[in-house]
Amino acid sequence: MASSSLARVAGRSGPDAPIDLVQLAANTLGNRDLEVQVLHLFKSQSSNTLERLNRESDAGIRRDLVHTLKGSARAVGAERVAIVCEALEGRMRDRADADTDGLADAVEEVNAYIRDLLDS
Repeated sequence: MASSSLARVAGRSGPDAPIDLVQLAANTLGNRDLEVQVLHLFKSQSSNTLERLNRESDAGIRRDLVHTLKGSARAVGAERVAIVCEALEGRMRDRADADTDGLADAVEEVNAYIRDLLDS
């Protein structure tokens, strides 16, 4: 990650940051190249998952998409996204057509942070 990118997000580190960079480093064993790859993958996968979620009508597939996104979020240290997914999973158990309010905003916050980190 470029130092100028890190400088832009320095004020958004710690417990209020969209991504726990310490957790990300631990999950990637401190390998910076792997961190970059994982962040790119999350950004792409999360956007694709939201698109699929909005198009999908099958309740089981929708739950699976949210569950998968939750695991991916936890892997990169995007705990707020994981928490939103977990709450949504609960609502989906009670109501198959539960709305996904809040999920897109949480994902966009993380993806904007990733763009800042990676200068892309």
